[in-house]
Amino acid sequence: MKFGNLLKKELGELITPQAIVSMVFVLVLFVFMGQIMGTAMEESMDTSTITVCNRDDSDFTKSVLDKVTKDGSVTIDYVDIQGEDYAAELERLDIKNSVIIPEDYGDSILVNKEPADILFVSTVSTGGFSSSMSSLSAGDVISSIQDVSTDEILLRTYGLDDSEIERVKTPVNLIEYTVANGKTARISSTALQAMMMMQSMIAPFVIFFLLLMAAQMIMTAISTEKIDKTLETLLSTPVSRLTVLMSKMTAAVISALLNALFMMVGFFFYMTGMMGSAAEQITGSMDAAASAGEALSSAQAMAELGLALSPVSYLLFGLQLFLTVAIGLAVSLILGAMATDVKSVQTLTMPIMIAVMIPFFITMFLDMSEMSTVFKAIMFLIPFTHSYTALTNLMNGDMLMYWGGLVYQIVFFCVCMFLAVRMFTTDKLFTMSFAVNNNGKKGGRFGKNQTPHEE
Repeated sequence: MKFGNLLKKELGELITPQAIVSMVFVLVLFVFMGQIMGTAMEESMDTSTITVCNRDDSDFTKSVLDKVTKDGSVTIDYVDIQGEDYAAELERLDIKNSVIIPEDYGDSILVNKEPADILFVSTVSTGGFSSSMSSLSAGDVISSIQDVSTDEILLRTYGLDDSEIERVKTPVNLIEYTVANGKTARISSTALQAMMMMQSMIAPFVIFFLLLMAAQMIMTAISTEKIDKTLETLLSTPVSRLTVLMSKMTAAVISALLNALFMMVGFFFYMTGMMGSAAEQITGSMDAAASAGEALSSAQAMAELGLALSPVSYLLFGLQLFLTVAIGLAVSLILGAMATDVKSVQTLTMPIMIAVMIPFFITMFLDMSEMSTVFKAIMFLIPFTHSYTALTNLMNGDMLMYWGGLVYQIVFFCVCMFLAVRMFTTDKLFTMSFAVNNNGKKGGRFGKNQTPHEE
């Protein structure tokens, strides 16, 4: 009952109406940003209508443009760009980009037997991502015009029909196999890696935000109680200090999980809204490749290669995630007990932030298996590294690495909890301090102007 009352008190201090409003605000903000980014990317990647300035009246060019729009997926909006002041012309026509076909396009190809020029003029209004995506999408249309021009050359010069043209352009059929976990499946390795990345991308962000929020909350809570002198009163009540410690940790875990839930749901909607079109295109291309031949779909390939996660795998990952949060909280308890003011809390949070961020970025961009032994040993000394690699290890069936990391985390947690319990059961909780004076210098046990007699 004492634990329940303390837990209720701690939760009441951490999960306030202001905190709930902040969680909801973050969720709504992510959803709103995802919708805005998604709309911008859909507009920038939209190639259903292209702007073309056709200065060549040859039958060749007309035939090429007709074939580009033949299937109905692309509509051409013809404009008249006058002169070479493209900045003024794009502004006059109120367009962002345009394909310009020169006057001698058809003659250069058919009569002069030379490569023809094709111009593309684009406006870069900002350095944003959607602006670059617009240029890339327009480049796909230009590639389509080039491909159709090639087909037209083969038709008019050599009299080849569509099947013969296809055979000349693609004389080799590429059949890709991917090997993983000692098994083989007929699927492109690029497509499989894309799906694996999409599946495991969310886990590092969950761990990252969860650790930072849990550490910040418990360090702030302990330092605030020390400053307000309420911690001394609490520990002087007829309740074991271990019970007080466990109630604080449990409340911090619950609050951190609630914050992480709101943030990750919002982040999921943000990524879905922003990358929805791209994800649909990737999935669509995979399904098309699978239906065109005997290639497997991404889900079938992952199951056949043993890369699909089972419910047991998710349970094991949840166990390691729990240990990760517990380690972060134990370390935060020790560091938080040293804080004496808000500035010292911010300073003491830095070691945890660095320990969380280093493996976060390294595991995201590098393959741990390809690193040197010394570098891997250094990385694996950081307990959070094992959490970032846990999902990959489970997916690849590398259970030795998983269990080794889990055992190391358990030992690390036990050591941290031993130190935290010793600190809470002695007077070191009140004598330990880490102050930052107004000049930004670190203080020792005593404040800036304190003396041992004034303590």
